[in-house]
Amino acid sequence: MGKILILLILFSPLSYAQNNGIDFVSFTIENDIIFSEDGGYSNGFIGSWGYKDLTELDNTNLPNWLAYLADKSYLTSMPDKTYAISYSVGQFIQTATDITLSELVEEDAPYAGLLAWEGQINAFDQDVSDELGLILGVVGPASGAEQLQKAIHSLTDSDTPNGWGHQLDNELVFRVQAKRTWRLFDLALPLKETEFDIIGGVSGGVGNLRSDLGTGLNFRWGQQLSKSFASASAMPIEKFSTLNNTSDGWYVFANISASYVANDIFMDGNTFKDSHSVELIHDQYAFSTGAILNISNWSFLVSMVRISDEYETQTEPTRFGSFTVSYNY
Repeated sequence: MGKILILLILFSPLSYAQNNGIDFVSFTIENDIIFSEDGGYSNGFIGSWGYKDLTELDNTNLPNWLAYLADKSYLTSMPDKTYAISYSVGQFIQTATDITLSELVEEDAPYAGLLAWEGQINAFDQDVSDELGLILGVVGPASGAEQLQKAIHSLTDSDTPNGWGHQLDNELVFRVQAKRTWRLFDLALPLKETEFDIIGGVSGGVGNLRSDLGTGLNFRWGQQLSKSFASASAMPIEKFSTLNNTSDGWYVFANISASYVANDIFMDGNTFKDSHSVELIHDQYAFSTGAILNISNWSFLVSMVRISDEYETQTEPTRFGSFTVSYNY
């Protein structure tokens, strides 16, 4: 089961793109192994594909039901906008701090897996970008997280995770989310034709998966920043963020954000059943730093993320590394 999920996430976007005129595909892996840790938020796999530089949103580039919703949204009422659409499939794994323990550790966040799909619509110009997104998925044994983690640990001869008997029960989850990003400041520099800019953003979402409000800033230095504004983000911890740059060039960045989290199933436990849970910290902060390199049709992103404590009895920091590779057709 675990190996099948890996192959599905890795290769289904690639094959689908080749047969459906997709403009870009990307693959992301997130893991805390870079910090020699294997607890808390442990691993994420995300495969994405989509269309860009569209002049309108309709059923030629969206499923009928999503085209209907897009037509009713504020995105289509904005003048002189370019549109992009992306779809993602991802799996995310959270474990106890010490995965070798088979007994329930009350002070640790629950074992949890999420298998989810996201559709995202982006309307943008040179200065403002708006996004609407919908996440649908399942947590619990149906996510396949237990099988995947055990398969990977077996292949890499790592410690066997023994606490999955205490994971969240199966539950369908959803999240509706929106984001607006502004290019607040930009400056051309004489150093090797580079630029510096500051991007600000606000975001919010509601659902039994997670409900929150947040704001963030992104500081970037590099080349051709105006051409990559629409795919940049001021929020360090977006799980389904996509990378669809097309220009040659590079930039380095640092993001910082603050959020109020009303509910998070990974901390609160199951919504309609009794399950293990911890006391959620509502005020959360995040920081990330990294670099993006664009070479011809390829884009590469490497980043490191640090999040403030997410629950009251947390004993280790939430931090992980992320790597994304994207190909533009």
